Amino acid sequence: MKTHFNRYLLLTFGAIVNFCYGSAYIWTVFQPAAKSKFSLSTASANRPFSVFMGCFVVGNIIGGKLQQRIVARTIIFFASLLMCLGFFFTSAIPQDSAWVIPLTYGCMGGLGAGIAYNTLVATVQRWFPDKRGLVTGIIICTAGAPGLIMTPICNDWIGTFGFSKAMLLVAVLYLFICLGGGWIITNPPAEYMHDYQPIKTVIPSKQYTTSEMLKRRDYYLIAGAMMLAVPAYFLINPMMKSLGLERGLSHTLALTGVMLSSVMNISGRLVTPWISDLLGRIRILILLFFTSMIAILCLTVAQGTMFIVCIALVSFSYGGFFGIFPLIT
Repeated sequence: MKTHFNRYLLLTFGAIVNFCYGSAYIWTVFQPAAKSKFSLSTASANRPFSVFMGCFVVGNIIGGKLQQRIVARTIIFFASLLMCLGFFFTSAIPQDSAWVIPLTYGCMGGLGAGIAYNTLVATVQRWFPDKRGLVTGIIICTAGAPGLIMTPICNDWIGTFGFSKAMLLVAVLYLFICLGGGWIITNPPAEYMHDYQPIKTVIPSKQYTTSEMLKRRDYYLIAGAMMLAVPAYFLINPMMKSLGLERGLSHTLALTGVMLSSVMNISGRLVTPWISDLLGRIRILILLFFTSMIAILCLTVAQGTMFIVCIALVSFSYGGFFGIFPLIT
C-alpha cells in the first residue's frame, strides 16, 4: 500500500518531541538549588529523580497498553500535558512543602513522560521496519539530549531567576514543544510495507500476549539484565554536579562533566543500535556491561578529571543499554 506521508518528517518531529521526555536528566542541575531553597539533605534532594524514574517505568507499561486502544497522538497529547503540569506545580511549591516535589516532578512528571515516551518510540519504529536499529537510535538519543542542551540553559535560569521560575520556564518550553510537534505522530496504515522482508531473519518473529510473555524464560533474562544495567547511572545522575565538586572539580568543570555525560549518553543511544545491526545485539550488550563494570569500580576512587572520564563511560553504557534493549524486546 502506497502512502504519500513523509515518514522522515514524522521521525524529525518525533525526535524533537522525545527531547522533552528525558527531562529527569536535568534534575542534576536543579538538585543543588532544591537543596538550598528547601533545606534538604542529599538523599531528600535526590528523591524526586528516583520517583520520576520509577514512575517513568510504570508509564512505559501503561503507554504500551493504551496504544493498543487509543491513537498515538491522543496519548502523547494528554501524557505530555500531565508531565508539564507536574513541572508547573513543582514551580509553585512553597518553601515549607518540599515533600510535594516527589509527587509533582516525580509522579506526575515521570508518569506522563513514560507513557508518552513508550508510545512515541513504538509508533516511529512502525514506520521504519527496514531501518529499525538506526531509527531507534535516532529517536531515543534525543531523550538524553536535555542534559547537554538544557544543562547550561537551566543553570543560567536558576542563577538568574531561582529554582521556581526556572522550573516554570522548563514547563512552558516543554509544553510548547510537545503539543506543537506531537500532533504529527500517528501510526502507519494497516498494510504499510506489508511485503517488506528483512535481508536476514535470525529468529522468526512472534507477537506475544502478556500472559505468554510471563511464561517465557527469555522475558526474565531480559528484565533481569535491564535491572542490572541501569542502577549505576540512576544513582549517580541526580548528584553528578555536586559530587563532582566534592571530587575536586571546579564549578565550571563540574558543569562540563554533566554536559559531557549527556553527550556520551546520546552517543550510546545513537551508535550502539546501529553497530548492533552489524555485530549482533548480545555482543554489544556484553561489551556495554564490561565497560560499565570497569567505570563503576574506578568511580569509587576517581578524583578530578578521572571522575569525568568514569562518568562519561557510565553514561555511554547507559545510553547504549537504552538503545539495545528496545531492539532485543
